[in-house]
Amino acid sequence: MTFKDYVVANQEIVQRITDRMPGDPKLDMYYGTLDYATARFNTILLKLSQDQVLAQEHRVEVHECFEAIQAFYRNVKRYDACPRPFKFILHIVLHGIGTRRIPKIKKLHQTLTN
Repeated sequence: MTFKDYVVANQEIVQRITDRMPGDPKLDMYYGTLDYATARFNTILLKLSQDQVLAQEHRVEVHECFEAIQAFYRNVKRYDACPRPFKFILHIVLHGIGTRRIPKIKKLHQTLTN
């Protein structure tokens, strides 16, 4: 995928974050995580678009970060639509993605900014 494809694919997430109304504290927390993750990811793409050699070195990591954001977003949508008794299952899934896969975005962002 090219950097443009990543940005276009994340456009739905950014639009949903800006259009939603706050209410449920857990859901607000999840959307906040998505907001930070997509902002960092877009910054990563901007930095890598300026240096093609660096982009080739981090190509796999960028794709892993993209997949992490997409998986988190899919599960947040499922959490929002899920009946209350089953939300705890999706909470566990989101917690797993948020603690194992989302921090890779921050790590890559820090690697590229230093």
